[in-house]
Amino acid sequence: MKIGIVGGGAIGLLIAAYLCDRHDVTIYTRRRSQAALLKQEKLRLIKADCERVIPVRAVQIDQEDIKADVVFITVKQYDLADVIERCQQWPEEATLVFLQNGMGHIRLLSALKQRNIAVGVVEHGALKHDDRTVEHTGIGKINVSLFNGYFGLLKQLLDDPIPDFSINCENNWQGMLTKKLIVNAVVNPLTAILRVRNGELLRVAEYKKMMRMLFSEICTVLTLHDKKEAWDHILSICEKTANNRSSMLSDLEQGRKTEVDAILGYVVDQGEERNIPTPLCRFLFHAVKGMEGREL
Repeated sequence: MKIGIVGGGAIGLLIAAYLCDRHDVTIYTRRRSQAALLKQEKLRLIKADCERVIPVRAVQIDQEDIKADVVFITVKQYDLADVIERCQQWPEEATLVFLQNGMGHIRLLSALKQRNIAVGVVEHGALKHDDRTVEHTGIGKINVSLFNGYFGLLKQLLDDPIPDFSINCENNWQGMLTKKLIVNAVVNPLTAILRVRNGELLRVAEYKKMMRMLFSEICTVLTLHDKKEAWDHILSICEKTANNRSSMLSDLEQGRKTEVDAILGYVVDQGEERNIPTPLCRFLFHAVKGMEGREL
């Protein structure tokens, strides 16, 4: 099967590392220098105490039209609008899989000409060391759900599990994304402004109280019914990823733009639509936006 991966970040490199052995994979990068490095020095996967060097095809996205059966779009939310425009040039029969944090991208998907569109959430821990190196820091899974049409050839990946890299099917895309959104909206901004690893939110009593307050406000906006299950899920994620730095904290530390608009910004927008105050979300949203581009 021909698989395209748009984005050479941690998740894009991780997916390529696991699918290359069984499929014809091409990574489409934003920068020509990254594509050249991957071609010359190959993809490097670090997992526990082991390393693998994996040959992979890589092309700068401007240099070639994508012709694939399944395309994983792994870019950040703020780069997605440009990718959506490019999608119009890709095969109509291709299955597109969008793997973004937050839910800001959902409104963009209805404009696509492709009939088969899936959305997903990534539960793996992945850390990009450089343009060719990714470390698999936590084994999880990728959950995907149909947004429109059929899975197409993506079903082969669902039916052919890879050790330590399963792709699972969920029936309700909205419920799946909302569950991930709540985790991101609670954990990411708090770890970002407090500059702590995920596990500190559980170890420090006052931080855990902050989590509870923020969680309560978000649940009110999103009209969540099973609050206990959602809260327990957040605690479980923090425990499993206790030593990890959230993506939002890492982005700030590297001087990069964050995905706070698609995460807390989405919650704030939903609050405005439903006339529900969101003072905590607004406070954290502006705190993170103010820290973007500054040296920590």
